[in-house]
Amino acid sequence: MDYKFLKAWAEQVKLGNKRIKDLQRFEDQYVLFFVKKKNILQINLGNDGGFCFFTQKQMLPFQKDNTLNKFLEILKDTQPEKVSIDNQDRILKFEFSKIDIYNRENRYFLFLELIPRYQNIILTDGNEKILECRRKISYAENRTRQILPGLKYEKPTTNFIITEKKVRFPICLNENLQLEENNLQGTEDMNLIFEKLYYESVLEKRNKRIKQKKIKNLRQQISKKERKLDNLDKELQTASKEKKWKQYAELLNANFNRIKNGADSIILKNYYEEGFPEIEIPLQAELTPLQNVEKYFKKYRKARDGKKKIAEQIKLTEQEISNLELQIAEIQDKDFLIYQNEERGTSRTQKKYKRIKLGDSWQIFVGRSSKENDFLTKTLAQPHDWWFHTRIFKGTHVVLRNLTKQELPEELKLICCRLAAYFSKAKKSRNVPVDYTQIRYVRKPKGSPPGFVIYDKQKTLYVDPLSFREAVKFLSKKWELK
Repeated sequence: MDYKFLKAWAEQVKLGNKRIKDLQRFEDQYVLFFVKKKNILQINLGNDGGFCFFTQKQMLPFQKDNTLNKFLEILKDTQPEKVSIDNQDRILKFEFSKIDIYNRENRYFLFLELIPRYQNIILTDGNEKILECRRKISYAENRTRQILPGLKYEKPTTNFIITEKKVRFPICLNENLQLEENNLQGTEDMNLIFEKLYYESVLEKRNKRIKQKKIKNLRQQISKKERKLDNLDKELQTASKEKKWKQYAELLNANFNRIKNGADSIILKNYYEEGFPEIEIPLQAELTPLQNVEKYFKKYRKARDGKKKIAEQIKLTEQEISNLELQIAEIQDKDFLIYQNEERGTSRTQKKYKRIKLGDSWQIFVGRSSKENDFLTKTLAQPHDWWFHTRIFKGTHVVLRNLTKQELPEELKLICCRLAAYFSKAKKSRNVPVDYTQIRYVRKPKGSPPGFVIYDKQKTLYVDPLSFREAVKFLSKKWELK
């Protein structure tokens, strides 16, 4: 981060009356929680430029980290009093105070070294003796200074030059999500800008990188299974010659005495075709007549037994490819780093399937993965509930819980069909065919992959896709959402 922006933040920030309650971490993000305060201090030590900001957003899965125990032991119940920036480099210095059991005031300093590739968090006492640090550095790693508990804190020696110290307000995030000065549409609140910069730019870029990595992995799996499918198709073509191998075997067996040792073929009359045309049957010269006969019987039995197994493998492989493609579609709409703590007291876990609760009679569930589809269809749903899925296109399962066993309302049928169309490969199409039936007619074959089911007694409705957000908006006008 540019020095001038950090300096502007340090000059503007108001610490207020706070006491530190906890210190947690998620990857390269650290957060200080305060007693009875919604605001948290988030410290970004990412390689994309370190900075920190106060925010009420808690969108990352922060957790306790044993490596921070010493920090928390010292900082707990301390009060932040002042923050300043070094006059030569990108180092923020927080001052804390705490009254001990002997009614003595103890002072501590927290140094945030926000220097690209050398970010560090260093805690010292009032005399700047190091008590704890995120990265411990000895002379073996750095010849100019050591960062170890018990040593005096020394600033890093760098070639950094401050080119400009003043920010030209107002400031905003431009189209490229970069800080832009002297923009009339901007703000003079540096903390707000840092908050927006992280959640609208840094976090989005990281989510994009994670998505790309996961999608690349899934595409590699798809390519591997497509190669498997090609091989299975070739095996099936070979297995489909079972009738031919049987005819060869039986014709050779019927004319066994005519087979000569060392012959590479034999011409016989084909009793299986009208008019008994002649047919040339290849032989292996190195095999005896009996071995040639047994070879064709063996090929026949292998083709006969393998044909069914190969067909099953092809079906399962096609379904596996379908599931992988659906996972790719799900990943494209998913935020990996963000979680929603929806209900007070619940654990900080990522929301699973989507749900709309309509009064006490109906609930709509939309799966977001193959395993969730299985759970909704085979565990959660009851026989009188309704099930929706695109007929041709790959997609997710939509389940309409019928809690009071009523007739299916036309309006809800249409909404569920449109949701099934939206959460499918036909998301951007029109007039999408969607099958619907009651759960009692949906079955999962033994050994089938996650998300795979068969069904009957279905009807089909042709609809245009509808997003989950639009569905909620539409239903809220006529139904009591809970």
